[in-house]
Amino acid sequence: MPEDILTVPAETKYRLLLVTGNEYLALPEINPRDGGIRSLNVLHMGAAGLLAFTGAKGPLIVPFLNLNGRNIHLKFCWSYRHAWLPRFKSKIGEILVEGTIFAPPGHRGAVYLLQFTHHGAYAVSFAAGFDVAWGDVRHHIFKAKKVRGEHEISFDGWTNSLVLEARSGVPLAALALGLGNNGEWRLSKNELGCARGMQALRLQPGEKAALPLYMSVNLEGSGAGATVVDLRRRGFAALLTETEAWFQARKLKLVQHGAAANRNLFFNYFFALGRALDTDAWVPVTSRSPRYYVSAAFWSRDCLLWSFPGLLLVDGETARQVLLAVYGRHLERAGEHAHYINGVLLYPGFELDQLAAYVLALEAYLLSSGDASILREKVIKEGLAVLAAKLLAQRDRKTGLYGTFLDPSDDPVKYPFLIYDNVLAQRALAFLAGLQQSKMWKYPADLARHATALRRAVFRWGVVEGPFGPMFAWCVDGRGRHELYDNPPGSLQLLAYYGFCQSRDAVYRNTVRWIHSRHNPYYCDRGPVRGVASRHAANPWPLAAANDLLSLNLDRGRFFSRAQMDNGFCCETVEQQKGRAATGQAFASAAGFLAFALYSVYGVRHSRREGKKK
Repeated sequence: MPEDILTVPAETKYRLLLVTGNEYLALPEINPRDGGIRSLNVLHMGAAGLLAFTGAKGPLIVPFLNLNGRNIHLKFCWSYRHAWLPRFKSKIGEILVEGTIFAPPGHRGAVYLLQFTHHGAYAVSFAAGFDVAWGDVRHHIFKAKKVRGEHEISFDGWTNSLVLEARSGVPLAALALGLGNNGEWRLSKNELGCARGMQALRLQPGEKAALPLYMSVNLEGSGAGATVVDLRRRGFAALLTETEAWFQARKLKLVQHGAAANRNLFFNYFFALGRALDTDAWVPVTSRSPRYYVSAAFWSRDCLLWSFPGLLLVDGETARQVLLAVYGRHLERAGEHAHYINGVLLYPGFELDQLAAYVLALEAYLLSSGDASILREKVIKEGLAVLAAKLLAQRDRKTGLYGTFLDPSDDPVKYPFLIYDNVLAQRALAFLAGLQQSKMWKYPADLARHATALRRAVFRWGVVEGPFGPMFAWCVDGRGRHELYDNPPGSLQLLAYYGFCQSRDAVYRNTVRWIHSRHNPYYCDRGPVRGVASRHAANPWPLAAANDLLSLNLDRGRFFSRAQMDNGFCCETVEQQKGRAATGQAFASAAGFLAFALYSVYGVRHSRREGKKK
């Protein structure tokens, strides 16, 4: 048996932050107290992770308002527009200050827009703008490390922008900042890496004014500055209209929990996925936030079982491109614990559910889109043969079950045959058998026979006696020993969702009942926020609440009314008393599954193509 070494997350003190971004840049740490952007990051294939521009002891970029020669403390009241664009309001005397931070999809940039309305009876003069304090560049893969090299901040007169450029002999990444036409930049003579961009304003009674800060990223300073020019030419008003139209067209309509569903839908789309700055390739990751403890890496489970259903709800073509990228980049190490974003093995350890995930995501895409042309793609045809061979190699001849080394929370198993994992393998084999029978894909082995045999093996070895009657075990050894347990990242509650059994089946219902009972030592029912936990993290999991929605919905969605999570965004676990994030803040890939589960139960189907269940 493997040594029982668990890599469990540490509980951290919760701090409320705002997030936004697009496929090119992420703003994962916006402080609601001062409106400051603490960091801005990009995916970088050459660096195999994230590169983040961070502030010097404080925010990287923070707005200010100067009235009568002194900076005014703004009291912010924040909200989200279209579930993804942070907005604030603040009032200073008779001046209403409004701010919006938005990153137009498809552009290598974002805009921090300040708007002012004067409600007084007399004209007023003031200055406003943004302070910049660049500390360093950090490289993120799980943990953050400073990048040594040349970090230069300068004003580029040709593009009229402030340029922050990181080099290590050759360029790594650059961030350019540009104000509206009347703004000006002043570099600090006393503090390295600091600058102030400002504009003097005078408003008559009832008059309005706007001050945009254009932020752009590129490989080096010239490209970043030129991208600022492009954003300026388009103008903040047109960019905001374009951005709002993009989100309005993709928002889900639900009869309940619509805010939670849409916030997590877009969080998943832009923080569990992005484009690499240096290759423009689609890059799926666990999370683009440094607050998630295993950020900036690839797990096939995260991408293909959790994030992918959410991607399908937003944009089918993007989902197709992600599938092609994953098959092309990660197939050689399919089933291994974790990869770098370029496909190289990061963390060894075989996991059967992660191997099956490649096949099940393809099935989900075909059911949702009807686009069978993807099966003609060389990387898919050849990839399916690789996956089928890897699946069959896990078969135990004595029991007919398929083995795994780690469980769905990446921890060692007590017994080698996990029933949830075997169900996913069975569903993958059944799907591949269907492709064979329909002449859409060729493979020498009779996969229908293997799928049927595995189904029989699960019922022979995996059904045991429980407190409510026959139920599915968590894992078995094929010699009579078993364990009763459940794990939110790969729950027995999902067996009916994946089509292995019917939700009315007695064995399945007994299993779900056990999971939500005090017979389960990891069921938390002693606080306002109830739910299923695990050995890996002993507080309620939002993923467990999503599993419940797709199961018998015993909780009736109450979790999402009571749990704040991470300012409404998915996290790994929450406190039982207040429902705030306890571990795994900014869990972007799981947010896709959460949004999908909420929409599956509460969605208004006529507003969007329904994601079909397997």
